[in-house]
Amino acid sequence: MNDSNPIAQLTMKEGAKESSFSFRPLDEEKDVELLYDWMHQKHIAPFWKLDLSMGELRSWVRKSVEAEHKDGYIGTYNGKPVCYLIAYAIDKDPIQDYYDDQHGDLGMHLLIGPRHLLNKEDGLSLVRAMIYFLFDRYQAKRIIGEPDRRNRIVIPILKQVGGENLGPIDLHGKQAALIVGAKEAFEKSLRDNDVETEMLTRMRTSKSELVV
Repeated sequence: MNDSNPIAQLTMKEGAKESSFSFRPLDEEKDVELLYDWMHQKHIAPFWKLDLSMGELRSWVRKSVEAEHKDGYIGTYNGKPVCYLIAYAIDKDPIQDYYDDQHGDLGMHLLIGPRHLLNKEDGLSLVRAMIYFLFDRYQAKRIIGEPDRRNRIVIPILKQVGGENLGPIDLHGKQAALIVGAKEAFEKSLRDNDVETEMLTRMRTSKSELVV
C-alpha cells in the first residue's frame, strides 16, 4: 500500500456549525482495542453481535483487514476517533439477492462509537461525512445499507440524507431495513439543508475495486 497520504480529510459547514472529519484505513494493531471498547457498548452490541473476547475480535479485525471484498476505515470527528465504516462489494455479498442491484452500487456498514454522538445533530453530521467520503473515494452511483430494523436512530438519519427505505428483509437471520441512497439524492439533501462540504485531502492509497 502506498502510504504517502493514507488519510482523507474533509470539512463540513452546516449553518454556523463547522466540523472537520478524517478517515484512514483500519489498522489491525492500532485499532483492535478501540473496536473492542465500541463493540461492547450497549448501543452497539445488539446490532453488530461482535462483543467477543479480545482474541476473537483481533482475529475478526485481521480477517477484515485482509479481505479483498471490503475496506474498513476509522473516522474522526473534530480530531477524535468516533466511527467505524465498512465499504463492501455488492457482488460478493448476500445482499445482492435481496434487491435489483445496478452498476455503480457500493455496500456500506457504519458504526458510531461514543453513545453521546447518536443525536439528531452530531449523528447526522457523522453520517453525512461518511457517505460523502464513500461517494468521493469509490465514485459510486448508489450506496446500499441494511441496518437492523430496530435501529431507530440510524434509519431516520439515512432517510434524511436521501436514502430510500425499500422495506424489511430477512438477511440470514438479521431483520434489516434495505436502504438505497443515490448520489443525486444525497447531493440534493445537502443543497436543501445548506450544507457545504469540501474534501481537503484524498486518500492516496491502493483500494479494492469494490464498485462494478
